[in-house]
Amino acid sequence: MRATITALAKWAALLLTVAGMVWGLSTVAFARGASAPSATLYVIPHADDEFQFWSVFEGESTDYKILAVMTRGEQTGFCERGSWTASLQEDLGEVRPSPEPDGRWTPECEEARTGSQLGYLAQMSESDPGVPGDFAEPVTYDPLEGGDQELCRMDGDEPNCGDAIREVEVWLDRQNRGAVVQFNLGDGDLTQDRVEWALKALKKNREKWGLAPGVEVGAIVGSFANDGAQRCFAYPHPDHLAVHDALWNVNFKMGPQLGATCTLDPRQSLTRVVSGEASRAAFDLSSDGIRHGAHERHYGWLHAETYPLAFRDEELFHRLQSFWVRFN
Repeated sequence: MRATITALAKWAALLLTVAGMVWGLSTVAFARGASAPSATLYVIPHADDEFQFWSVFEGESTDYKILAVMTRGEQTGFCERGSWTASLQEDLGEVRPSPEPDGRWTPECEEARTGSQLGYLAQMSESDPGVPGDFAEPVTYDPLEGGDQELCRMDGDEPNCGDAIREVEVWLDRQNRGAVVQFNLGDGDLTQDRVEWALKALKKNREKWGLAPGVEVGAIVGSFANDGAQRCFAYPHPDHLAVHDALWNVNFKMGPQLGATCTLDPRQSLTRVVSGEASRAAFDLSSDGIRHGAHERHYGWLHAETYPLAFRDEELFHRLQSFWVRFN
């Protein structure tokens, strides 16, 4: 009982601290005016990681949002036909992947992952007009054009070093709210060096790719990772850790760099809470299990049941979100 009371006291103290921390540190971290337009670069390893930083993503009407996706998510076992057909619950409102994947490391798997992300963002934009969700057809670029750097990903035991690994696809929002930039650096193969290369390529090619080049980038934000050292949901996925390593160790000189982390991580200096409206928009389920939330509907085929949403960080997706801040 004493241990329970002590734990509750710690959380009560934390929540009291959060109330004073949210606005003050967010203003310092993002260094933006109340109405001055800016851009924020959000870095995620895979399509379906977006909610992990939604507390700083939502409600920023003057923020041009660039979502840089490092991989195509092609390694998921749910791309095997037997897996996704068993997990998909269309009768409860989950959206069938399109095109239908027929195996890992296939073009159909990659396209289905991206399609789910675009559908997720489109639905989230219905309740938050600042979210990009009205996308034009993608344009493909080769950021290594004229260079000699080689990139490969591992498709199972086979190295894939084809031309497509060097290509980047860009979806621009027709309402000029942001963009999705899709790299192809290997699901499960990310390293700090690969993330560094991708973000430097994006910075160099912003004008060419149409990523609001006239607006200054004010911050870079990475999705959640926890190598198990901190007391919260353990998520030592190597791709997520690679994003954290890059943002912690490399100064990209585009404003402060944030990484979503455990609320009790001693390095964290910014905490925000995802609004109830955004949480419902992403994860709402009716009493009979019908999927209304965008995450549950569009990513449902990637989960055998439903995605749990917690307030604290005992689950991967949670509303009380904390970040460490570097190079502020």
